[in-house]
Amino acid sequence: MIKNTVVIPLDGSDYSVRILSAVQKFLPPEQNRLILLRICKDSQGLIPAPMVASTIDTKTEGYASHQDALRARHPIFATQVQESQRAEVIAELQDTLHGLETMGYETKLEVTFGDPAEEIVNFATLTHVDLVAMTTHGRTGLSKMLFGNVAEYLIRHANVPVLLLRPFRRAA
Repeated sequence: MIKNTVVIPLDGSDYSVRILSAVQKFLPPEQNRLILLRICKDSQGLIPAPMVASTIDTKTEGYASHQDALRARHPIFATQVQESQRAEVIAELQDTLHGLETMGYETKLEVTFGDPAEEIVNFATLTHVDLVAMTTHGRTGLSKMLFGNVAEYLIRHANVPVLLLRPFRRAA
C-alpha cells in the first residue's frame, strides 16, 4: 500500500508539537509516513573582516582589531554553524521520533535553513508531500503584521493541502 507523506513543521516550541496529537488521531500510521521539518535561521560564520593596509593605527597583523586577527586564525564557517544546529535539532527530536515510530509511523527528520514559510513551501514542492500539518497562532491585525503569518503564506502558496490546528487551552 502506498502511504501518504505528511510534513510536520516544528519550530522548537511546545506549541508547535501539539499538532502531533491531531496527526495521531486523524492520520493512521498504516496509511501515513511523517517527516518532521525544522527550519533554522540562516547562519553566519565567524570570519574576519578583510585585511586593511598596514598603518600605524593597524592593531594586529593587518586586521582592524584583535578579534578579526583571531577569527583569521580560527574561522568558523556558516556550514560549521549549520552542522552544529542540525546536530542539536536531531538530538532534541530523538524522543519525539522514537515515540512516533513506537506508534507505528515511518518517520524522517529534515533540517533546512532560511525563511520558515518559504522553506516549508519549497520542501513540500520538492519532496512531493501529500499534506502539510502544523499549528497556528491565528494572529490577526497588528500582531500579524509584526510577526507575519506562516500559515497564511502556506495557504496561499503551497501546492498541497494544509492542515492547521489552533490549539486552545482547555477550561479547568
